[in-house]
Amino acid sequence: MPELPEVQTVVSQLEEKVTGKTIKSVWSEWLKAVRPSLAIFERRVIGAKIVETRRKGKHIVLDLDNDFSIVIHLKMTGHLLVKHDANRDSEAFRDPYNQFIHHILTFADGTTLEFSDMRKFGWMEAMPTAGVETLPSIASLGIDALSEELTPKTFDAIIEKKGKSKIGALLLDQTIIAGIGNIYRSEALFQSGILPERLASSLSKAQRHALLMRIKKVLRKALTFRGMSDGDFRDTDGREGEFQKILGVYGRDGKPCPKCGTMIQRVRIGQRSAFFCPTCQR
Repeated sequence: MPELPEVQTVVSQLEEKVTGKTIKSVWSEWLKAVRPSLAIFERRVIGAKIVETRRKGKHIVLDLDNDFSIVIHLKMTGHLLVKHDANRDSEAFRDPYNQFIHHILTFADGTTLEFSDMRKFGWMEAMPTAGVETLPSIASLGIDALSEELTPKTFDAIIEKKGKSKIGALLLDQTIIAGIGNIYRSEALFQSGILPERLASSLSKAQRHALLMRIKKVLRKALTFRGMSDGDFRDTDGREGEFQKILGVYGRDGKPCPKCGTMIQRVRIGQRSAFFCPTCQR
């Protein structure tokens, strides 16, 4: 599933490519994913201009000039492609993962925003801009992982409140901190030298602050690589992210640790796998 860096990559690219464009038409072949319905969606967005793009957790929000917004969640395998006359024949768009187009927004200048989603779990909703913050999947989000408000003091308070949780589980709880997924959880804990199964309360203040710094550093580093393509994710040009080229532990169980050579291990925490080095992490 696309995590914060992948979603922010898309939002940043959409800001450059579709802001200021007017929506001319909407096409969909998977109506269950268009909310409230295709007819209402069309009524709310056709003729409107995109004035801003933003991210809420793992949601993409396109604000329109008519006081409505389009909220998109990519879910497991979704990604957005922006095509125009100059790039429509790009080799990247011929990638097999870019062939599952189920929804298309066409703009007045002929540019298209295409939603490719192999497993069809993603969705898009047209709703009043004033109601975006109250959408249940957004209202339930905790503080954003890259927010300036997530300070060492705030992180201390979170740890103290959720001290009985394993740190690996706490970091994935989107109601506490929004945006961290399995990939970047494993990488941040590895870089911090902390085992994912440790109780949050066992971390010293110095370890907490070092972990927070690493979380933000890993996420920002991933942004410079346009996120990670662990299978399906592609950016709006149809290209893979490249963070997978510098992974330390994620998905590398049975392979040597890049720091010490010990074999990377995997453990289940909740319903997700965490990857770690039993020597470098304690």
